[in-house]
Amino acid sequence: MGKLTFEDRIVEYQWASDVEFDGIRMEVLSDDGRTLFDLSVPDDGPITINTFGKEIAASLIEAAIEVARRPR
Repeated sequence: MGKLTFEDRIVEYQWASDVEFDGIRMEVLSDDGRTLFDLSVPDDGPITINTFGKEIAASLIEAAIEVARRPR
């Protein structure tokens, strides 16, 4: 698990693989450990975001995108 900081808060995330997806997913977790939203980071193509229909603070999404763009 990793941690990212936004607006004086620390939020945990984890990387998850999916056999049906050519890339990796970054799952950003809520305080209770559930997936708040995820970023799909394909081997080739744009990063996409699934918020599962929830409203998410733009600053949190920006912080997650910064992490997802870093080399792993």
